[in-house]
Amino acid sequence: MRAVRAAHPIATCLLLALLGCATVEKPDPLEPMNRGIFAFNETLDRYALEPVAKAWDWVLPGFVQDSIQNFFVNLNMPVVFANDVLQAKPMAAIEDLARFLHNTTFGLAGLIDVATMVGIPQNDEDFGQTMGYWGMPPGPYLVVPILGPYTLRDGVGDIIDTTATSYAYAVPFWYEVVDLNGAETIGASIGVKALELLNLRAIYLEELEESRKDAFDYYVFVRNAFLQNRRAKVKDQTDSPVIDEDDLYFFDDDDDDDEDLDFEDYEEEDYDDL
Repeated sequence: MRAVRAAHPIATCLLLALLGCATVEKPDPLEPMNRGIFAFNETLDRYALEPVAKAWDWVLPGFVQDSIQNFFVNLNMPVVFANDVLQAKPMAAIEDLARFLHNTTFGLAGLIDVATMVGIPQNDEDFGQTMGYWGMPPGPYLVVPILGPYTLRDGVGDIIDTTATSYAYAVPFWYEVVDLNGAETIGASIGVKALELLNLRAIYLEELEESRKDAFDYYVFVRNAFLQNRRAKVKDQTDSPVIDEDDLYFFDDDDDDDEDLDFEDYEEEDYDDL
């Protein structure tokens, strides 16, 4: 017990140290480690997940994949609703509750997105955004094996959301309705999550391939796109670009100055020609 109590201050100090290491100018203090994990994830995706996703995409029509995705989005709506409430957003909470009721009752348990058809807005909230909404910094950027990019704050938030979802209805469903034991429940939960990720990977096959081809540095592209997207969601700016952030690639000021000089020289030559 004493050892456990002694570990709490140590863990707290490590957490504060990690939060303090990351800044807006340098959000990725663990880049060497993250690049290694990113390379592992890319290899796993190339040789395992992507081929299976291509087969999945070949077998299932697009509307079936969309229905599966709709089901999982609807399954997550209680989490979105709870975070609406925690962020003191009553209108968003009403909208998301209405979406959940419409899609669950009229949309065949969420397979059909009836709520969008009748014009109910869709919100996207999680506990990572809730912590950010109340002022908690994101902490360092992290790449997790298999699961992909997070920040420290969003990783903690995802754990809380997943745990709440599991104890609220996932585990009771497997235990009481399907009558599985503990090990079988864990296996079923992992299988369902794998199904969700596989279907999502199949939906975005072309987009991910184009991003890999177009990116100068795919690691930097994914990192900066993820961080900008998370900042925009915390600020509820998902429908508009984040004006005050840098581009997906960071360039040196010297390069920008050289480009400005070249452009001015080009304009002077054009005026001389006139």
